[in-house]
Amino acid sequence: MTQLWPVLLALALPAAATSNCAKACDALASALPDLVIFPNSPAYNSHNNYWSARQAELFPACFVAPNTAQDVAKAVKILTSQNAPFTVKAGGHTAFEGGSIIQDGVTLDLANLNTITVSADRKTVSRSNPLGLAVVGGRSSTVGVSGLTLGGGISYFSGTKGWACDNVRNYEVMLSSGQIADASPRVNRDLYWALRGGGGSNFGIVTRFDLVSFDQGDLWASQRIYSGALNKTLISLMHGLLVEGLAADPAAHTYFVMTNAPELGGYVALSDQFHATHSDLVFPPAVFAGFHDAALPTLVNHTRLSNVSTLSRDIEQAGGKRQTWWDTTVAATATPDLLLDIVPLFEELVARLFAAAAADNSTVSPYLIYQAISSNILEAMRVNGGNALGLKPEDGPVMIVQLTVEWSSAALDEVVETGLKELIGKVDALAASRAAGSKNGYIYMNYAGKTQDVYAGYGQENQARLRRVASKYDSRGKFRKLWKGYFKL
Repeated sequence: MTQLWPVLLALALPAAATSNCAKACDALASALPDLVIFPNSPAYNSHNNYWSARQAELFPACFVAPNTAQDVAKAVKILTSQNAPFTVKAGGHTAFEGGSIIQDGVTLDLANLNTITVSADRKTVSRSNPLGLAVVGGRSSTVGVSGLTLGGGISYFSGTKGWACDNVRNYEVMLSSGQIADASPRVNRDLYWALRGGGGSNFGIVTRFDLVSFDQGDLWASQRIYSGALNKTLISLMHGLLVEGLAADPAAHTYFVMTNAPELGGYVALSDQFHATHSDLVFPPAVFAGFHDAALPTLVNHTRLSNVSTLSRDIEQAGGKRQTWWDTTVAATATPDLLLDIVPLFEELVARLFAAAAADNSTVSPYLIYQAISSNILEAMRVNGGNALGLKPEDGPVMIVQLTVEWSSAALDEVVETGLKELIGKVDALAASRAAGSKNGYIYMNYAGKTQDVYAGYGQENQARLRRVASKYDSRGKFRKLWKGYFKL
């Protein structure tokens, strides 16, 4: 427990703010009976349940679990009038501490805002498999709707429909005034644009998402794990998908993962592949044929047809450990050399982390992940005036380079975070040293490290525009000052 004190001290609120939160919790309990949860109550631990153990080590003065948008409005008015620091939890899937929980403050837990309504024409879902409908949503079952969508939202269906933020018809937003506003292509268009990838903590609490829905049967899915000795071939195949293959077959989706798995003999590479229309379990879609070549033996090979809900459970990364992630983005080059040259940098980091874990008698699992933003995805992002991410078709295609680590001991926190920060810096420097334009600079919010400057990666113009929108809808600066955690402008 000793190693946690520096973190808790860094996140601790000033005495005056702590006092304000205590008063706010009492006022909330009076205004919202049975919806406020205090420490030592039976329900407190169930609300303090997070995917990353680093989050669950913080303890709010109280949780508020609203059932309706009107409950949220009451809570916001009390919090802002009391100048009480707070944060908002949706799925609780942020990796770093304080992302969606606050030490000694107030945490609004939106888990009860979970009603799903389907429009009569089946084209809008407010917030499915029994109805044979799907939305452009997350690929992991424990990821919340809010965080995923407000940060961008990579999906199985992004090749044809863009990211989750590009498939919201309307946001119902609680402003810092306690008033409810709609944001759509027709109403409050500037706020609608900002919420499409600009995050939520700067603008308002989204209490309802009206999402584009569509008919969707089972997806074709194939998970293939190979020996790390095949990395050069596999990364070359992944590069081919980035620059050409995925754009030629927008119904396809994939990502590439490299890790060191001692139980599998050392370095391995994983290719998860999905296709929205293919149904042949004998032959793969042509776009993925290279990964299924008999000359590439697999350690694991699992191909099936499955609905979205089942797939999202299948690829879920179990919670309960300490987590972090960092990312950057590089532009496609004529050859896969840039992606290949990142691998030895990653291996150097893995050696350092394994040594630190061995010295501490603990465990660590590092992952290098490549996720393509192909040209068809960039084009799909332009619908309804485009999103706030700053990704332009003329700059693509691009590849997200993501680092993810899970570990068991707080003693490794510093070496992990420092190591990932340094490696991302090396990747950026490597890209900058290559052909002009290889360094893109975009940072995907949903995989960003706590100290990364996400909004700088959106470009100066978009960053300035986001600040103007935030100032307009939070004119008193209440959310800017009081809403803690995650990324701020």
